[in-house]
Amino acid sequence: ASSLSFAATPTQSGHWLIADLNKMSQSEFEKAIAPVFEKAPWAVKATGERRPYRSFMDMYRAMDVIINSADAQVQLDLINSHPDLACKGVRPANVGEHSQKEQAGSGLNECSPEEAVLLKDLALAYHNKFGFTFFLAAAGFNRVEIAEQLKMRMNNTRDKEFATAMQQISKVMLMRMIATAK
Repeated sequence: ASSLSFAATPTQSGHWLIADLNKMSQSEFEKAIAPVFEKAPWAVKATGERRPYRSFMDMYRAMDVIINSADAQVQLDLINSHPDLACKGVRPANVGEHSQKEQAGSGLNECSPEEAVLLKDLALAYHNKFGFTFFLAAAGFNRVEIAEQLKMRMNNTRDKEFATAMQQISKVMLMRMIATAK
């Protein structure tokens, strides 16, 4: 049973309809959309304040504008709020449910001890160089490709890498929104 005041429920597939999201109170909307922004309640709040949305893409574009128009420190905090991509044995316990699933889907739960050390060392080197967490929309990458991405992106400038991290956040946001809303 839903606690939403107008008795909205997700569709049978577990998705929220944009029309129902538009009708929700601000707090109901924030609860429904929170999985899209696992670590950014400010973005969830701002997205709710911009309703109504005409379509899924209208809402996604608004979310994208919200995160990409935030000041640089807020964006940096957003990047750093996400965990390093890490093998299961060395992954922090506070990794969110969506991140756990995304990392598991990339094979990071089946790393050899050598792969776990390599990925951890690469992530540390990346963080030391750029001052923020390596961010990659892990879906579609396997653990070897993730390590290759880390190595390749170490050649970027900080500005390019910051922009790449924000693009990857937009990609994750889109994938999570596809899993949340219609």
